[in-house]
Amino acid sequence: MKTLQNLVDTKMFSTHVVDAATVIEVCCPNCGSCAERHHLESEHLIRTQCPTCDYLMITCSQTGKVIEAYAPGIFAR
Repeated sequence: MKTLQNLVDTKMFSTHVVDAATVIEVCCPNCGSCAERHHLESEHLIRTQCPTCDYLMITCSQTGKVIEAYAPGIFAR
């Protein structure tokens, strides 16, 4: 079974810790510009957000299930 950790983008630009969260700079899966991936260990959440296109994806780090998502320009079927 694939875990969310296996799917983390390998094109990391930088990593730093902010308020007990690891923040990784990644390419936005929606528009391709620089985005941030926050690994919130205490809440077991991973939040990917892009300031350029307003993309947001929050997933559970244990199950990989999507908690919340918003991606302008991507239409649901």
